[in-house]
Order: sequence, then C-alpha cells, then structure tokens
Amino acid sequence: MNARLSLAATSAHRSAAEQEQSRRLAGLLLELARCVNPDIAIELPPARLEDDPRMDALRDVLMEREKAALARLQQKFDDPREFADAVGSVLPAAFTLAASRSDHLGQVIAPTVERATQASIRKNPRTMVDILYPVMGPAIRKAIAETLDGSLQSLNQALKYSLSWRGLKWRIEAWRSGTTFGDVVLKHTAVYRVDHIFMIHRKTGLLVSHVSRDDASTQDPQLVSAMLSAIQDFVRDSFDESASGGTNSGGIDTLRLGDMLLWIEEGPSAFLAAVVHGNPPPALRVRLRESLAAVHAEWAAPLEEFEGDTSALEQAGDRLRPCLISQDAEHHRKFSPLLWIIPLALLIALGYWLTLRVIEGRRVDAYVESLQAQPGIVVTNADRRGGKWLVSGLRDPLAAQPEDLLAKTKLEPDRVSGRWEPYQALHPAIILKRMQATLNPPPTVTLTQDASGVRASGTAPQYWMDKARAFLLTLPAGAPKVDLSALQDVQDPDYLRLHDAIEARLIHFENNVARPSASQEGMLDGAAEEMRELIQVSRTHGFPVKVTIVGHADATGKENSNLALSLGRAEVVRSMLRARGVDPLLLAVRGAGPLEPLKPGASVDELSMNRRVSFVVSTGE
Repeated sequence: MNARLSLAATSAHRSAAEQEQSRRLAGLLLELARCVNPDIAIELPPARLEDDPRMDALRDVLMEREKAALARLQQKFDDPREFADAVGSVLPAAFTLAASRSDHLGQVIAPTVERATQASIRKNPRTMVDILYPVMGPAIRKAIAETLDGSLQSLNQALKYSLSWRGLKWRIEAWRSGTTFGDVVLKHTAVYRVDHIFMIHRKTGLLVSHVSRDDASTQDPQLVSAMLSAIQDFVRDSFDESASGGTNSGGIDTLRLGDMLLWIEEGPSAFLAAVVHGNPPPALRVRLRESLAAVHAEWAAPLEEFEGDTSALEQAGDRLRPCLISQDAEHHRKFSPLLWIIPLALLIALGYWLTLRVIEGRRVDAYVESLQAQPGIVVTNADRRGGKWLVSGLRDPLAAQPEDLLAKTKLEPDRVSGRWEPYQALHPAIILKRMQATLNPPPTVTLTQDASGVRASGTAPQYWMDKARAFLLTLPAGAPKVDLSALQDVQDPDYLRLHDAIEARLIHFENNVARPSASQEGMLDGAAEEMRELIQVSRTHGFPVKVTIVGHADATGKENSNLALSLGRAEVVRSMLRARGVDPLLLAVRGAGPLEPLKPGASVDELSMNRRVSFVVSTGE
C-alpha cells in the first residue's frame, strides 16, 4: 500500500487524469481513517495534490529510510577516507578475481611497479641491499671460504716442495704456463678420484642423472639420491638460521667420512653430489660448478618441469662425465747428493749479489759526499728506485757538473741518475763565478776569494765600476761580502769627453710648446754627432752605454699638465735625434715636469731656463 501511495504522489504532476486519480486515492485513505477513528476531522484535499503540504509530509514519512540510505552512500563517496576504506575492503578480492580471469591486470600494472621500484632504489639503495643480502651473503661467504681453503692447501704444498728438485721443475712449469707455483704443486701432488656424480632434482628429490667410473661400486642410485635429498632437507629443517633472524645455511656443502669426501654444488633446479676419494684440489669444485651451470643452461625447462621422467634429460650425463677425473701420486725419488749443489750455488749467487750491492752502496755514498763538498750543490735525497740510484737536490747553474764527478767514481753512469732543481747559491766561490760570467772584468781587474767573501783588485774604467756596483745591488740578503775598495778608477778620455759634452747640452723650449724652436737645430746636430761617436767608443771598449733624455717644464700651470708636457718634449727630442742617425737603442726618455728646476726662481729668465731637455749618460745594461 505504501508503494501505491508513493506512486500516486509522484504521478500527480504528469496529467489531469493522473491528478484526479490521486484525489480519489486520497479520499479512500481518509475514509479508511474515519473507520479506524470516527473523531478525526475530515478535510477534502485541494484541487492539486502537489500543493497540499500534507502530501509532502506523507512522502517524507514513506521515503525516510531510502533517503537516509542515499545520504549515507553520498557521504561515503564525498569523504576520501571513507571512500578509500570502502575500495580497500574489496580491492584484494578484485585483484584476485582479475588475475584468475586473465593476465591483462599484471601487464597493466607492471610498468608502474617497475618505476616505483626504480624510484625506491634510487632514493634508498640500502633497501635493495637488504633484499639481496640473504641471497648474496651466504654465496659470498662460501666463495671466500673456498678460496681460503684452496690458498692454504696450495701454500702448504708449495712450502713442502719449494726447495726440492721437483720444486725447481714445477717452478719452470709455472713460469711457462703462466700459473702460480702453488697451483702447479697441487696439481702434481693431490691424490684423488671422483667415483660418482649424482644430479638430484631439488623440488622432488628424484634422481635426474647418475654417472660413475667403470670400476666404482655403488648401491641403487635412486636410493642414494633419496637419502641425500632427505639428509639435505633434514639439515635445512634442523639448522635453519632464518627462524632466529639469520640467513639460511643452504644445506650440506661438504661431508667427509674417512677417506671419502662428498661435495655438493647447489643449482636453481637441481644439485650435484660428487663422491670423491682422497684430497681433491679446489679446481675440481670449479669444474663441478661449471658443469652444473651448463646443464641448467641447456635443459632449464625440462629441469623446471621435471616430475620423474628422465627421457628429456638423457644427454645431461654426457655433460657430467668429464668430471669423473682422478690423479695418482707421483713416485718419490731419493735425494741425490748432487742436488745440494743447487742450493749451494744459489747461496753463492746470493752472497755475490749482496756483496755487489754493498760495494755499490758505498760508492754511491762516496759520490754523494763529493757532491755535498761542491759549492752550489745541495743533495736532498739519494735512494734506489727501479734498479737505479736516484740522486736529487738543488744545484746552482754555475756549480760543478754532477756527471763530471760521477765519471771519477767506479759507478756505471747508467746506474745513477740525477734530478736537480736550479737555485742561486750564496757560496763565495759561486759569487766569484757569477761576477766573472756577468761582469766580464777587463784584464786589469783581478777577482779573488778569501775567508770573508770576494775581493776585487786592480784598475778598471769608470763604466765597469758602475756596472760592478749595480751587480752588488742585485745580490740577496745574506750574500758574501764583495769588496771593491781596492779597485782604482782609470778613466777613458774619449768616454769622459763625450760624457761631459753630451750632459752639458740643453735644448730650450717656448712656453707650453712641445717642439724646440729653430734656433736649437745646431744644438741638436751637435748632440747627435757626439752620441754617434759615443756609440763607437762603447763598442770599441766593449761596454754598454745609455743616454736618457729628460724633459722639464716650468712651475707655472698644473703639475699634471707640466709632467705630460715634459715627457712630450723628451719624446720629440728623441724623434729628432733618431732622424739624425742616432741608434734608438741608445736612447731612453723620462719626464721630470717642474720637479728638477735648473733655476729655482720665478722670474721670466729663470722660468725660460727650466723649460728644457737635458741628457744623462750612463753605462751598464
């Protein structure tokens, strides 16, 4: 009846017929209400049911449960947390259902998972390390243990046979084959024999393949493989470290029973069990590992799907058969007395070599002492490198040549090499050599070395004495004393005449004019002629000479302008002298401005005298 009332209420808006039908239905409802309770006031509904508020109230009462359900559902959609909770409750079941139907879901989410994994590894590589550690840790420890066992075994055998005749032959064999001496000794001395090799499936524990030597005795291979699988499972279950927070040991690796040794090599789908008699070398385990890897590479799918049918794996035994190797002990020979000659000869050779080394070391010490005694040489290191002696230190370019000192010893020149850094020595003998090489003293000058330094005596022209005094100014602090007081000045008359004549000439200028007047042409001609003659005199006597053209200005005007004007006057005069045939290398210019006045006064004549160009003649570089 509620459904009919709801249908009548909602259809009141469609047509007049439907509205009339709704009013009739409302009248019936009112009659029904009077039968239940006669005291109820009866009022007819209005002409349009949709305008009656009681009809709206009736609809609210009838639809209250549905509205509440819709409100709760809308709230769940609007709230992200509640919506995520609702989706998360059904997401695992949805993934399971989608995966059971097809592989499309895995193909869709695989790129997203890969990108998320790469981002996680780049952000924190430690995560991947923690994932790989349970697998890589035991493998690395196993490899290190096998390497150490093999190294100790090789070392023991090498020490045992290192000083024997066979040891000498095996050293030659190791040198020719490019292997170590320990491996060659172990190859010749190890006594072992591989009798059986079982390849057992890891999941089922069934025998996949079995090869054995022709003369080897054995029980039922299937029974043996079942027992080995049971032992491996028992060890894993009993001594599994993963339950206590460690890593799984992986089962039995080596099992020894008297002279018999059981080696087990694990693979992804199967493992090898080799029954060995004796003491095999580590190379046998490497061969087993390589054979197992080759079988897995060629028969990966049959091994993965193996359930007892060995027809698809019949050829796997051919890959395992080369591992059935053996090695017998070589017959020990008696030592011959002649074999003592070899160690005796080695001792004699060693003693001779040591003697040569001692003698060579003493000769090198003597060579170093002779170097240290030379002025201008400082030895900082002398040691042996790469079979040669390297002597290094500091050496003044004017010091003695180390090669000349080496030739006086009995050392081979190709056994000693030197590495010398240049420096300027302050030894009096080096100072004396430097003065002779730099100053080129005339024959009348004698340079001698005494306890206090260097002393110069004799006679020398003025220009050489000037050059010597300039050299003394270049010596560093702490240099030996150089005494020039015993030198007597011998003046060259031609040089003195030209020196005084040139320095006496003055070129005058007008106020604020950079070019001399025409009246100064004769003065310039005379100065040029004297300068050309001065060059000839300096070349004849072998000393350098320099003429500095100094420009001057009066004290009127600004100081900066006067300085520039004076320099310009000097440059103009140099150009005019060059035009008159004076060598430009002889001339230098300098602007003095008003700082070097000829007349200190401020009169017109005094200012005119200060507007000039003067000349300064000097010797030396």
